Amino acid sequence: MPTLKDVAEASGFSTATVSHVLNGTKKLSPETTEKVLEMVRKMGYQPNNLAKALRRGQTMQVGVLVEDIRGIPVPEIVCGIGDRLREADYKMLLYDLHLMEQLNTRYEDTRFYQKQIEDGFQALESAKVDGLIYVGMQDIPLMYRFKPVDIPLVFAYSHVMQDDCYVTYDNLEASVEMVQYLIGKGHRRIAVISGHPHSHPTTMRMYGYCKAMHDAGISIPEGYIHYGNWEFSSGYEETGKLLELRPRPTAIFAMNDQMAAGSIHAILDHGLRIPEDISVVGFENHALSGFLKPPLTTAELPLAEIGREAADFTLERIKNPALRPEHKALACRLIERKSVR
Repeated sequence: MPTLKDVAEASGFSTATVSHVLNGTKKLSPETTEKVLEMVRKMGYQPNNLAKALRRGQTMQVGVLVEDIRGIPVPEIVCGIGDRLREADYKMLLYDLHLMEQLNTRYEDTRFYQKQIEDGFQALESAKVDGLIYVGMQDIPLMYRFKPVDIPLVFAYSHVMQDDCYVTYDNLEASVEMVQYLIGKGHRRIAVISGHPHSHPTTMRMYGYCKAMHDAGISIPEGYIHYGNWEFSSGYEETGKLLELRPRPTAIFAMNDQMAAGSIHAILDHGLRIPEDISVVGFENHALSGFLKPPLTTAELPLAEIGREAADFTLERIKNPALRPEHKALACRLIERKSVR
């Protein structure tokens, strides 16, 4: 590839003049500017932006470490990060840990894959990125402290400690809003199918369910709270148990759309109609939710916005490393479809 010096020799100007033209750092005559640019085009010269960035002490790159790019929330969060970084003329360097098979349903036990995460951070730091963003597959507080890094670190959809810099969504308020929506439709016998009993999302969404019922002065009948495992099969199985109750619930709040899909199948297999006989709502607005029969009312997570906000936090701290840690919990949006009477 031609160098800056080659362009200078071919155009008959000094390397300083060529550099001024390319960087706009000095006003030169139109004739000089055009002659240099013509030679740049003719020779196919490409500035070494990485070398320039290193001389400035920055590479204009942000490292993004994802637990697994196949995890349901991850692609949209990464797209949000990428959009914001492009607007700021930064590049994204992505490192995928491929943890989906290793985690399986052990989302809360994060200690066992600490070594993979530390290796990923080390790889990104060695690439001289200006900042780091960690994207989790589950909105959980990770159970150990990361080794300190010398560049800004922001967590998206997960966090370690309260004094970390992170962006997630408001689990509790979204759950309150979903149950209030059902109450507003006239439902009083509202059952719930949660995820793993000790998981952070379950705890927050269960608190929201109980708060909304309590605030409305509605008691929760015995047997109306069931625990699943976030999968279709548990939604199907637990709904079968709920349908045996007397009085039977008029609505079921499933804490994610996969379990809600299982619930819909179980209700239909029992010869009941949705929403005429029983209503169902989900959570997360998974792609499948709009294609269920009937289409599912659910809560949409602000995934792309989480990515954009995490990128903003990172860019702000690259410019000003002294900024204190911040955290945001973004609001979800209720998506009303046909599954509620």
